[in-house]
Amino acid sequence: LLSLQVTGISFSGADVGGFFGHPDPELLVRWYQAAAFQPFVRGHAHLDTPRREPWLFGEENTQLIGNAVRARYEYLPLWYTLFAGEAMAGDDGAFMMIDAPPMRPLCWHSS
Repeated sequence: LLSLQVTGISFSGADVGGFFGHPDPELLVRWYQAAAFQPFVRGHAHLDTPRREPWLFGEENTQLIGNAVRARYEYLPLWYTLFAGEAMAGDDGAFMMIDAPPMRPLCWHSS
């Protein structure tokens, strides 16, 4: 994702849980936790994969996933602001890098 961000493809992210297969509960929780801080997030999978709703993985995992989703919602104003800035700077609303992409490597800020 970071390489996509730096090259100007800012609206990018992963399918939480992967598109195919069946992640174990711990992996799914970690995936939601990491995805909470990515520009684009979706719980999306192939039609033939088992269901992956958070409440299907036990109460503890549901709570951990819920915490990650709530953290995501706290950052939505930031994401909207960054994406709006990129959209307004581009031609015809195309996403272009202005100052910096929404996700940046740490070296981006070093002097």
